[in-house]
Parts: sequence; C-alpha cells; structure tokens
Amino acid sequence: MFDRKARISCIILFLLFFSGFAAPSMATGAAGEAGSVIVAILPFAMNTPASLIYLQNGLRDMLSSRLSWQGKVEVVDKFKTNSAAKGTKEISQNEALLIGAALKVDYVLYGSITSTGQSLSIDAKMAPVSGKTAPVSFYAQAKNLDDVIPQVNLLAQQINQKVFGKSEEKTQSVSAEAEELATRNPELLLREAATSADKTSADKTSADKTSTEKTSAEKKSTDKTSAEKKSFFNRKFGKVNPEGPQNQSDFWKSQDLQGGILGMDVGDVDGDGQDEIVAVQAKRLIVYKKEKEGLRAVGSFDGTPADSFLWVSVAGTHGENKPYIYLTNLRTGSASGQSADVYSYVLAFSGGKVQVVAEGIPYYLNTVYLGQRGKVLVGQKRGEKDQGPFGGGIFEMQLRDNALVPGPEVTTPSGAHLNVFNFAKADIRNYKVDEFIQVDDRFTPHILDASGKQVWIGDGVWGATTNSFESKIGDRLWRKAAYYAIPSPILIADLRHNGASEVVVNRNTGSSERWLANSRKYFSLGEIVALSWGRKGLTEENWKTNELNGQVTSLRIGSLDGKDKNQLVVSVVYAKDVYKLKEARSVIFAYDLNAK
Repeated sequence: MFDRKARISCIILFLLFFSGFAAPSMATGAAGEAGSVIVAILPFAMNTPASLIYLQNGLRDMLSSRLSWQGKVEVVDKFKTNSAAKGTKEISQNEALLIGAALKVDYVLYGSITSTGQSLSIDAKMAPVSGKTAPVSFYAQAKNLDDVIPQVNLLAQQINQKVFGKSEEKTQSVSAEAEELATRNPELLLREAATSADKTSADKTSADKTSTEKTSAEKKSTDKTSAEKKSFFNRKFGKVNPEGPQNQSDFWKSQDLQGGILGMDVGDVDGDGQDEIVAVQAKRLIVYKKEKEGLRAVGSFDGTPADSFLWVSVAGTHGENKPYIYLTNLRTGSASGQSADVYSYVLAFSGGKVQVVAEGIPYYLNTVYLGQRGKVLVGQKRGEKDQGPFGGGIFEMQLRDNALVPGPEVTTPSGAHLNVFNFAKADIRNYKVDEFIQVDDRFTPHILDASGKQVWIGDGVWGATTNSFESKIGDRLWRKAAYYAIPSPILIADLRHNGASEVVVNRNTGSSERWLANSRKYFSLGEIVALSWGRKGLTEENWKTNELNGQVTSLRIGSLDGKDKNQLVVSVVYAKDVYKLKEARSVIFAYDLNAK
C-alpha cells in the first residue's frame, strides 16, 4: 500500500503528464502564426465556496484545449494572462478590453462560475478587443461536478461555431481521465490515488454502511413522523428531512445581468399571457421577458441624475388586465432639509416602451399581502427630519384619473413599527383571524396579534439586504445619520391547497454583522424557505431551496413561461455590502411550484 508521500508523488507525475498534453495547444505569447486569431482567456470570477476555487484554472485549461485550432486560433499562455490581469477578481467589459489590448490579442474571453447547491453555471463573454462589435454571451449549466466536462464541451462548441465558424468535432485533445483530474477538488485526489487494496476495503466498508443505513431507513419509514406529512412540490424542491439535506435538482437560472437588482416583481405588464420580470437598479428600471434559456430586455426607464430608485411593485389593472408598475424613488435637491424627498412613479408598459402615467408621488409604494385579499398596493409618506424614514399611517393606494391617491388606511397595531416594506397579514396560526408577521430593523421575525401583542419571535436573520437609504439625519457634518434597509418581501401563499397559510421568506445563512448599522452590514448567503405554524411556532419547514451564493434582494410568485403554473422567482446580487450593491452583477432564479 502506498503511503501518503508516495500518493502525492503519483498525483504530481500524473498532473505533469496532463500538462504535457495541454501545453502544445497553447500559444506561448500573443504573437501567433500568420493569420491566426489570438485569444486570451481571463480568470473567471468565482461565485462559489472556497472549496471550488480550483475550478477556475481547470475551466481555463479545458477551454484552452478546445478553442485552440492549429493555424486558426491560438490561446495565450495563462501565466502571461494572469500577469496582465494582475489579480483582478471581478473583470468588467472595459477591464477585459484593456487587458486584451495590453496582451495584443484579438479576443478576450471572460466571465463567472456560480454555484447553487450542487449545480454550477458558467457565464462567459467573448469580446473583440477592437470594440467594433459587441461581446457575444455564452452560458452553460452543470447539474453537479460530474456534469462540468460535458457542459464545457458544449460551451466551447458554441464559441467555436459562433465566433470562429468551426464545425463540431468529435475528438478531444486531452484524455477524459486527465481532464477529470484537472477539474476535481485537489482534496479528493489522494483518495482517488488509493491502491486496489484500499478500494476493496473502502467498498466493503461502504457496503456495510449502506446495509446499516438501509435497515435504519426501513425502520424510519414505518414511523408516522411529522416530517413525512410535510408538503413538497415537483423535483425542484425536496421534502424537508430533519435527518439530512433535501434533494433538489434542476431549476432555471438567467444569464448574469449587469448592475445590482435592488428590487424585482413579476406580472403580465404587456398583456400577452406571460409574466415579465420588472427589475429596478439604482438609476434604471428594466422589463425582462424570459425567452428560451435566457432573459431579454424589452423595455427600460431611466431616472434623472437626482433620482435614486429603491423598489418596484407590479399591481392593479391597465387596459385589459395589464398591471401598472409602481416605482419607489427618492429625489435629491429639495429644500426640505432631508437628504431626499420621496418622488415615486406610476408606469405602464405598452408597445415596447415604459411610459409615465403619474410622477412626483410623495409615498413609498409596495404590494403587501393583506389576508384573504391577497396582494394590495399600499403607500406611506416619509417621516420628518428627526422622525425617521416613515411618517403617518399605511394607506391602500388607488389610481384615479392618472393620479395615485391614498384610500382607506390599513388597520395596524399601535406601537408595532410596521411600514410598507416590513410586514404581511395572514391567518398564520389557523385561528380564523389575521395576524401580522413582521421583520424588524435587525431582520428578526415577529408575529403580532391584532392588538399588537407579540405571540412569537423567531431566531436567525430573515429577509436581510443592504438596499438601504438615509432615514434620519442628526448632524450631517459629523455623519450622524441613520439608515433603513429594505427587507426582501414576505410572501403568503396556500401552495398546498389545504387552507393553511404558508410564509415564504428568504432566510439568510451567510455572515451578517447584525449589530452594525444598516449601511455597514453584509449578507452573502441565503435560502428560500416555506414555513407553517407548528407546536414550536413558525418553524415547520415545508420546503426550501438549496443555499444561494449572493444577496437575495427579492422573491415573487409568478409564471415566466406563460403556462398555468406558479414559479418562485428570486433575484440575487453578487455583492455583500451596500457600497458594491449598485454596481454588482445580478442573476434571476426560477423554481416551479407545481403542487402534488
């Protein structure tokens, strides 16, 4: 049996052997053969756990071998590319072009690798350094690590065909076994280098363990536990099992979107029977339509230099069941003594254009679940300079003659500190009376009865984002200002069709400094979970997504495919803190919610 040192030596020799295969296909510099196209493959941004960082080099090696085409396409040595990139982690289009110009190449290939549970997605862009044409985007999604190599094959074929006009090839220049090792976690290599004796011993141990686990599982299957009674939906969600992780497989993911999505809602804003995604960034609102495997921007609305967009909601009717878009906005430059006044918009989408219906509305706007009435558009005014972000009551908003005006006031418990962004109303405890679920300023969940009495307080961090704005000014000279961060939405649904309300929220699982000011917190991981009331409170987990890398800013229920089925739509931003939120990249996930 090999000892540890011998195993490491074997692995090193094998990897050197692999390098010998790959090296001839790579150019040693930017000066290639006459007539050759020169390509630099830049380091891909890694939106993954640290344990998967090794994929960054493995992916580049595989793409280099597949894109190299003797006499036609040459790939710059990655060490020279790394030197030119100078350790840049997030490479923008402009940075990629500058690096390509420094290397004197014709094209630069850059992008990102994102992990969600066991799945991996690869977003890539091939940009001509001349800048005469726009970058071409490519996308691949692997269900697990074993699926990475086939997906890279497809990605490379797409690039070869669309950019270089190369027909599909059946043969590969690097052996499958060598590539598998190139993309495998180095921590696993020693186990793979074990001798046949080790493997036989491991197989026997595994068989014994499997037998024990099977017996235990058979015993558990006879127990009528509460876990067995929990609801689950299609294969994209798993039944929550307290004995182990849930089993989630595929889902839909958009391509990477430039700019941080602060808020997002879905609705059929053009009346074609298919819901669109309406996303808001700091200075731009964009309407997206899902087409095939990606999103296409079909309309946009830009704010003025004085505008700061905060939130977006889709509600109401326009024409024939076409909802309006309600955009919450702050506008600077007023004489009120505050940093900005609320200057919101009502927008309609028609003929491929976003049109202004009303503007200058002095209300924060949001759609909130109000018991049996479902989603209702509500509004609330800004507080005075020393009062805080919100002032006065919460009102149902009504559109009359192209003007948005307050209607009936929403009855809320006094002293509960509810605002248009932080609560929902439902029969949570199945007492045939509506109660309030609230996420406070520290993102702690509470349930209050109609009188304002707290009946439950939860653990952990729920709905946390860094989408914050200046809410209260003390002394601006000494930076004595408070900030309010808008939480991601609280959804109420009866997805199991059993008459009981489920609360669907984002539960933050990554690092979060809850004691810091809202402007300094950071949130990097989350999962969407559906909860029901149980013996220990709002703790009965019916289903949940796998962990999402990034900051969840919004979640909605709609139908992006135009079919009679519900989907959970989630916006995620690859940024941890408020300072990078507005310039970051974003992505949209969608999970089917077909109840069984």
